Amino acid sequence: MNKNLVLTKKDVFDFLTSQNLMTLATYGNHPWIASVFYSFDKDLNLYFLSNPATIHGRQMKKNKMVTAAIFDSHQKPSDVKRGLQIYGYVEKVSGINKIRHAIRLWKDFLNVNRPDISLENMKKGLYKGRMYRLTPKKIKLFDQEKFKVPDGEEPVLKLLKKPALTF
Repeated sequence: MNKNLVLTKKDVFDFLTSQNLMTLATYGNHPWIASVFYSFDKDLNLYFLSNPATIHGRQMKKNKMVTAAIFDSHQKPSDVKRGLQIYGYVEKVSGINKIRHAIRLWKDFLNVNRPDISLENMKKGLYKGRMYRLTPKKIKLFDQEKFKVPDGEEPVLKLLKKPALTF
């Protein structure tokens, strides 16, 4: 890997703001993959809404280690490659203020106007989805326009500490 290439948080933010769908890979008794809409915070935590009863929901409860990919599905094989690969830990968001914050972040980023998606409806059992947070430990950005390197030599951003949650 070229030691002169540096992936910054700004590079990651710029890419995250250009997309909204994440492919999440989990592992329980077998690997599984799911597509989820996401939002993110200034610490690069990714938030998504999912039903805990799904296969990936059950697997995340057993095994918090996940991987994810975010990319523009409209890319053509002849285009320059652009996408993120992420390794990290996922957990269900807990605490009234943190859940409300995560829901608002998700709805605002995705421009979702659905009153049924609310903490109150989750508590009453009227809405089955729950908010999850993926805390990345390693992020790799494929951007062949920005980083003109061979496949496999793209820069990696390592986040060794768990980002602080600020609300």
